[in-house]
Amino acid sequence: MRAVTSWNVAAFVAALALSTSAAWTPHEQAAPAATETHAAEPAAPWTDHAGVTLPRAHYVRIASASLVTDHLLLELCEPERIAAFTHYSADERARGYRFHGKPTIHDTKNVEAILALHPDLLFVSSIGDPRPVARLREAGLPVYDLGEMRGLSTFVPNIREVAAIVGAPERGERLVQSFVASMKAVAADIPRAMRKRGMFLSAYGGHFFGGATGTSYHDVLAFGGLMDAASSYRDWPDFSSEQILAMDPEVIVTEDEMRPRICEHAGLGGLRACSTLGGIVELDRELTVDPGLGMLEAAQRVRRAVYGDGAATGAP
Repeated sequence: MRAVTSWNVAAFVAALALSTSAAWTPHEQAAPAATETHAAEPAAPWTDHAGVTLPRAHYVRIASASLVTDHLLLELCEPERIAAFTHYSADERARGYRFHGKPTIHDTKNVEAILALHPDLLFVSSIGDPRPVARLREAGLPVYDLGEMRGLSTFVPNIREVAAIVGAPERGERLVQSFVASMKAVAADIPRAMRKRGMFLSAYGGHFFGGATGTSYHDVLAFGGLMDAASSYRDWPDFSSEQILAMDPEVIVTEDEMRPRICEHAGLGGLRACSTLGGIVELDRELTVDPGLGMLEAAQRVRRAVYGDGAATGAP
């Protein structure tokens, strides 16, 4: 998107110079040479979400250390320019076959292993320890940080950024339009008054973690046809049992095999979602951890589990 903007500005400046030069006197016609000099200046570098600049170039060995860019590169980039995907996408997902045939990155902390792949560009998401990325940059590898993953509000700009960097902004725009339209269509037939109250919840180590406003979990619930019962919270709250009981949602969306951890926990068995058929919707973990293209399938599964496939009737 920044590339389009930058090139549009350059085109505007050039067009303005051409249009005004026609009215200039011969004495003033020295100006076009200056315009040509300006047009020949190198384009401004990209600036990622960490504020680090990246040279504008035709990258030919692009590596991904982000689940989001794993899928975006498949959609937007020529296969021969992709140098590596994440280990998680290639080896641990039901659709890992789509990423086979390429080296994999297990952890950005293994700086030497990444450099051994000889990428000329690496995409990362700003999660965890920033020091490995700093070391990669110190070693001369251009790294583009996509920033925090917060659902559609960050994913749509990320699509356009990746598309522009790989030189395919038109593919990026088509993907944006198609993806957003598909998300809006998932539960478009369910009137607001008929939508059930739901929340995302997972349980680890005796703690209950949610996914509230400002996360991909909230977007999956909303586009899947649910009213987010935790919408007054932000980010990824660590809920107490009392807070969950106070919200008492009709539907809890969670990960595989989480139902016993939630409903058999002392004090939570009385939740409406635990005593209602279809009240607990378990999704594959590969969908719940994907804040990118996987949001669409996650929203479709929520809609199907809660309301069924057909036009909204209020019955699953």
